[in-house]
Amino acid sequence: MTSSQNEVETISEKLKDISLKEQQLEHRKKILMVSQELRNRAKFEEAEDSAATQQKINSIDNELKELRIKKAELQKNYDNIVHAKDVKIKNDIKRESNQQLDKVFFVEPPPSSPAPVVILDVENLPTHPTKTQCPECMEFVTTETFSSVSSVTWLVCIMSAMIGCAAGCCLLPFCMDRFKTTTHRCPKCRSKITTIKKL
Repeated sequence: MTSSQNEVETISEKLKDISLKEQQLEHRKKILMVSQELRNRAKFEEAEDSAATQQKINSIDNELKELRIKKAELQKNYDNIVHAKDVKIKNDIKRESNQQLDKVFFVEPPPSSPAPVVILDVENLPTHPTKTQCPECMEFVTTETFSSVSSVTWLVCIMSAMIGCAAGCCLLPFCMDRFKTTTHRCPKCRSKITTIKKL
């Protein structure tokens, strides 16, 4: 426990004791006043007894005044200590909130154009250059593509020759990328990523 907590507990104990004493004196004063009034009504008043009772009532009043002054001082000290704790807690909260504000940063909104699509599954790559992750160097790159003659190209050539295209039309599959195999290659490490075959 800190010293301020000990002090607060001590002051609260003293305040309880003073309140108890104050209640006892109030009850004693009421009893004396009731007994004095009964004597006055009964005309059973002796000068000495009445003066002694009045003196007791006056001394109780003086004690009550002293207790109330002491109680007010203790209450003031108690409030000051508790208020100082509250102010310290509020200052700590303000400091923490200011530190949290320092940690806040503002992010600019993303651009209005759509983000580029990155295809991670190399089996699903299209026939044109695409953003993907190279399996060799693990870099995100835009692939290089090139076409090469494949068995499909030769098959279409032979089929068109069989149909009757003997005037050179059978060579068209060699000029069109549609009948060729497409190979994706990494521009950084120059390794082959995948080959897309027709048929």
